[in-house]
Amino acid sequence: MSAEDLEAQEDELLALASIYDADEFRKAESVQGGETRIYLDLPQNFKIFVSGNSNESLQNSGFEYTICFLPPLVLNFELPPDYPSSSPPSFTLSGKWLSPTQ
Repeated sequence: MSAEDLEAQEDELLALASIYDADEFRKAESVQGGETRIYLDLPQNFKIFVSGNSNESLQNSGFEYTICFLPPLVLNFELPPDYPSSSPPSFTLSGKWLSPTQ
C-alpha cells in the first residue's frame, strides 16, 4: 500500500462521513471501507405482486399488496490496498427483501 493510496482512501472515507449522517454511512472498523444505507422513496399506491412456486397451493394464483415502505438497501464496500491507483473497490448490495442472487 502506497502512502498516496492510503491518503486518498482516508480522504474519501472522511468525505463520505461528512456528507452522510450516522444512519446512512458507517466506516468499517477492521478494513478500509464502510457501509451505506440507501432508503427508497416509494410512490403513492406502490403495489407488489406475490406469487407461489410450483410446489405450493398458490401455483396459479397470487396476491397483490399496496406498500408504503421497504427496509433500506445496504451497500458494503471495501477498498483494496492499491485503491485508487490500480484496483477498484469491491461492493456488495443487499436488502432484507432481496434474495442473495438478486
